[in-house]
Amino acid sequence: MTNYSDICIVGAGLGGLSCATGLLNAGLGKHLDIRVFDSDTAVGGRIRSRKVDGEEIAELGAARYSPQLHPNFQQLMQESGLANAIYPFTQVVSPDQAQEKLKATLLKLAPMLKDHPNDSFLDFVSHYLGAVEATRMIKATGYDALLLPVVSAAMAYDIIKKHPETQHFTENAANQWLYATDGYGQLLSQLQRQAQEAGVDFKLGRRVLSVERDGDEYLLAVRHMGDTQIYRTRHLIMTLPPTAMARLNLDFPAAFSPFQYDSLPLFKGFLTFDDAWWEALGLTDKVLMADNPLRKVYFKGDKYLVFYTDSASATYWRDCLEQGEDVYLERVRHYLKEVLPLNGMPLPQIKDHFYKHWPHGVEFCLEPEADHPGVLLHRDGIISCSDAYTPHCGWMEGSLISAGHATRLLAERIGDPAGHVARPRVSAPSAVARA
Repeated sequence: MTNYSDICIVGAGLGGLSCATGLLNAGLGKHLDIRVFDSDTAVGGRIRSRKVDGEEIAELGAARYSPQLHPNFQQLMQESGLANAIYPFTQVVSPDQAQEKLKATLLKLAPMLKDHPNDSFLDFVSHYLGAVEATRMIKATGYDALLLPVVSAAMAYDIIKKHPETQHFTENAANQWLYATDGYGQLLSQLQRQAQEAGVDFKLGRRVLSVERDGDEYLLAVRHMGDTQIYRTRHLIMTLPPTAMARLNLDFPAAFSPFQYDSLPLFKGFLTFDDAWWEALGLTDKVLMADNPLRKVYFKGDKYLVFYTDSASATYWRDCLEQGEDVYLERVRHYLKEVLPLNGMPLPQIKDHFYKHWPHGVEFCLEPEADHPGVLLHRDGIISCSDAYTPHCGWMEGSLISAGHATRLLAERIGDPAGHVARPRVSAPSAVARA
């Protein structure tokens, strides 16, 4: 039957690609047919690389990694042979010495965390500083999510120490951050090519509508170009985020996990200009914290600037775009002039712009302190993996951790008791390929 495979992987982001290459590295692809589905027409998930003016790479999704915090991804990058460079945005500029006040406050309140195990971060800080000052201080971190009731005080401190813009407030100040100079899209292409050369069949542009158990197999109803096809498989790994899992007929999360999940939107707006006017302001390769909807403004060398927001601010920019790009650009300019030290000088005209809104950019477990498994297992045997199931703060690292759990579990199920799958490996390109 042409639509039969031994293993189906639903999702071709880093998690799905990692599962495919991990199974191949374990030797499971030699005599088994592996098929990968994704609703997008290209692999990548929340990793999207785009060129700016035909040269510089801009990341619409995941942008940086730390060797100290992301060891699995660091090793994957090393094995890929792809170039990396120092991620510059650990130097923060903010008005009114807000960063110094924030650091002092966080250090002062840290010993009191144990006394507020169930408080949100906002309630915790408000207890000591009052609601108005607490809100002002939390906004100075640049992350609106830290104001949400679901973010506990302990969770907030963990987030702060694991982001390059805020880690200098904590014991993680010396952590290094890197980025892929040619874009993470190159890494994804390597993983996909490695899998395809070993016989993995990629079915892109195909949305899985439902999954049914049929004896020892699963039936997947898949939509493609207006038609619905049925695929049959013996083993099934879902590498979809919780929001996508909830749209299927699998009773997620109740049939998988006792825990609940939520998500936050993200928005990135990129702007290019005829010249790098911010060099004269001393902002090159720095991040400017803004007490307005821009939140965090990054000045990338002499190439472009980008503002990066989450939660309420991300939704604000989405709403602006729904009113038209002219409204969006007018407000971007207004808020840039409000926060930049222009000293009466006009803001140069925007040459070009692009953006990316991620409606469910960050997905997470609502019980972060729980003893959470690296993968979830459906009562019918379906394996589900996602960075949201790991305690790790980072899409790419969390995806690799969860994919490693999924492939080990499937290897044991198929017949490799040792489960010799830890993470994917990529073959470094030859000198010709690198050239």
